[in-house]
Amino acid sequence: MHRSPRLASLDDAAALARIARETLPEAWSEESIRASLARPGCRALLIEPERGFALGWRADDEAEILTLAVAKDSRGQGLGRALAVALLDRLRADGARSVSLEVRRSNAAALGLYTSLGFAPSHVRPRYYRDGEDALVLGAAL
Repeated sequence: MHRSPRLASLDDAAALARIARETLPEAWSEESIRASLARPGCRALLIEPERGFALGWRADDEAEILTLAVAKDSRGQGLGRALAVALLDRLRADGARSVSLEVRRSNAAALGLYTSLGFAPSHVRPRYYRDGEDALVLGAAL
């Protein structure tokens, strides 16, 4: 059994950056996480101890999931789903009515998670990632 995600603060930026470095091809730096957390409407959730996090933001009634990462040794335990659901609930409570995100075309696990949560592809961002891979843009109503 895992703990429920909790709201992260600026004090958690180093922990979020450590998880990002270990799990994401395009890792967020501690500075970029701090800058995001300082933005109005930004929310981050953390599952401790440093097992995963989700970062999103809301502007008016639109939201975006910026990143979601689960430590490699903690995958397959439902942590990604728990983080995504908790972040979507938080963004909805903050006033968002729709949400979008970008995901690597090759990331079958993420695509499966997001489509199971009601996301649908809207378009492609060609060569979006540093290595030239396309991003699929997904969206959902909240």
